[in-house]
Amino acid sequence: MKWKVITIATVTLFIGIFFTVVKVPLLVIDREGETEHLFRYREDAEFSVRWTHSVEKEDWEEMFVLEDGVIELTATRFKTFGAGVPNDAGEDTFLKDGWVYMTGITQTIGKELALRTGRETSHRVIYDRHHLDLKKNQSYRIRVAHFSIWKGIKTYISVKLR
Repeated sequence: MKWKVITIATVTLFIGIFFTVVKVPLLVIDREGETEHLFRYREDAEFSVRWTHSVEKEDWEEMFVLEDGVIELTATRFKTFGAGVPNDAGEDTFLKDGWVYMTGITQTIGKELALRTGRETSHRVIYDRHHLDLKKNQSYRIRVAHFSIWKGIKTYISVKLR
């Protein structure tokens, strides 16, 4: 009986240490400094940020990829050229289905992407079949973070309970 209690206590201790020491990468979306969404990080996963341009009133979308824990801009697409839009970003620019595509962009953003939504911009994040509508007039950070398994579970549960 004594060995059974010692074995259970030892296993429980090792599981506890494992859950607090081992870190896992996650894709985190914070709003105004508070975690709003949490996703499993997948190497080479793609996500995009889409919004309505405040002047052109047309959708604009930027595509990103996760590589080595870093966010990289890979492409953009939009409906019309406007002031400040480069005409030769990336390796290829072409028209398709009414969109101007600029692909082959290799711009390292880093471990986080900061953005601010507007009153009429209708920002959305698309990641792994999830379409997230972002709230108006808010600041967001999309970041790659390493959480202990325990902190990841706690954060995930607190986000889901809100």
